[in-house]
Amino acid sequence: MPHRFSKRGSTSMPPPPHTGGQQTRADLLDAAVPLFVKEGFDGVSVARIAQSASAFPNQVTYHFGGKDALFVEAASLAILRAAKDAEHATRRSGSIDDHARTLVAHLLGPGSDAVMCFAEAMLMARRRPELSRIIRTTLDRLHTAGEAAMVETLMRTGWRTRVMPDVITRGFWSAVFGLAVEKAATGSEFEYESGEAVALLLMNLDRSLHEHGARNKENESKDTDVD
Repeated sequence: MPHRFSKRGSTSMPPPPHTGGQQTRADLLDAAVPLFVKEGFDGVSVARIAQSASAFPNQVTYHFGGKDALFVEAASLAILRAAKDAEHATRRSGSIDDHARTLVAHLLGPGSDAVMCFAEAMLMARRRPELSRIIRTTLDRLHTAGEAAMVETLMRTGWRTRVMPDVITRGFWSAVFGLAVEKAATGSEFEYESGEAVALLLMNLDRSLHEHGARNKENESKDTDVD
């Protein structure tokens, strides 16, 4: 079959398959995360995100449906990353107290911008079903990852919980996001007392089986002495 030539004399070839769509979407999301985390929804324009991703502004609409959905996805990715970093920071904790306080200190310290960003996204999604689905999926991922991390920690350290790990994880994140909403409403910084209160939720743990057993033996001994 003879080749077809263009007017300039080069061989006419079919256009390459379109494979850059998902990469462009990923580039836009990666560019949006640090901008939104640092400056919030109102502080960043679509044009700026597109420029940072070497894309066009209309590609935000094409891939995400608009700035709102991009923000919610970016905030979700940011909080998942912050949670993973916080969990990693606790790996060398030597006690329950140290573990709880390290986790809280990371999320309300280096990770606080991501926490605030996701809190803003949650409020934005209140009456937007298409956005609330993203929020629900992210919360499910946070709870699942948190529960898995806690189970791994308990197995590694021998610490014991008074309640199930999934209950502790859900209560912990509810407290963290509650603080974030309070901070957003009042304009205040995260207070030490509030962070300590969240840490105490995680300290609802027995130090070890031996302590628990020791208390039982002590009680049994007292009962015997009375008899």
